[in-house]
Amino acid sequence: MLPLLPAPHQTVSSEEISAKEVIRQFRGHNLYLFGGVFFSFLVVILALIVSTQRTSFWGRATSGGAATFSLLSLENSYIFASPIKAAPDGTSVVRVTVILLNSQGLGVSGQKVSLTVSPAISVSQTQPISDTLGRAMFDVTSETAGSYTITAEIAGTSLPQKVSVDFQ
Repeated sequence: MLPLLPAPHQTVSSEEISAKEVIRQFRGHNLYLFGGVFFSFLVVILALIVSTQRTSFWGRATSGGAATFSLLSLENSYIFASPIKAAPDGTSVVRVTVILLNSQGLGVSGQKVSLTVSPAISVSQTQPISDTLGRAMFDVTSETAGSYTITAEIAGTSLPQKVSVDFQ
């Protein structure tokens, strides 16, 4: 057991000073130890809350197949093109991307997507099967100037949204 601290009128030996210093340092370390334990406790509680909730910070695609098609939400899925204008030289490419989502907004993978286009447009199937994020990609070119509407189809059903591209 450590000696008691001397009264103010008593002289203090070097042994007692070192004991006081040890007590002071020990109290400081206890504060750091308590802070570390408290922070760890908060992290564990937060992890438990997040893991037990139906929270999705990163979308995960559902697997492909016939059962998955019923999970596909045509209203949530969409199609877009970039750029929407290109030269009609047969080499300028417009990337058409189709995003297939379910009713929760998560990507649906493994679905074969096809495009319905004018005969004046050439389609290169860059990635016709939707990936883990629900993306299917196509490159389109044309040698004929004009404005063209592109529609995406999944298992014979068209997406309600369409995209227009201009070859000017």
